[in-house]
Amino acid sequence: MENLILSPISIANLELLIQRSVIAAIAQTQPAPTPTELPQTYTISELATYLKCTKQTIHAYKKRGIFPYYQTGRTVYFKKSEIDRALEVSGKKRSINA
Repeated sequence: MENLILSPISIANLELLIQRSVIAAIAQTQPAPTPTELPQTYTISELATYLKCTKQTIHAYKKRGIFPYYQTGRTVYFKKSEIDRALEVSGKKRSINA
């Protein structure tokens, strides 16, 4: 049997110890959260490289409404998932093997 040494403790400190113990016990029983994956975005240059085409082609597709885009100031962004979907819907073939 272990020797226990009891010392006076305030109610606030006891509550804090219990709270920390409960949080630690819960953290041990729950699996670690998986990081949420952010959507991959491309600028016009990056998208042209990804699709192996010219920037002018990207601008033309954007202007015709084939490629959905987002704009912050003067910078234009495209979501990879939306570009892939747009190419499938429009019947255009991608120039890369993914």
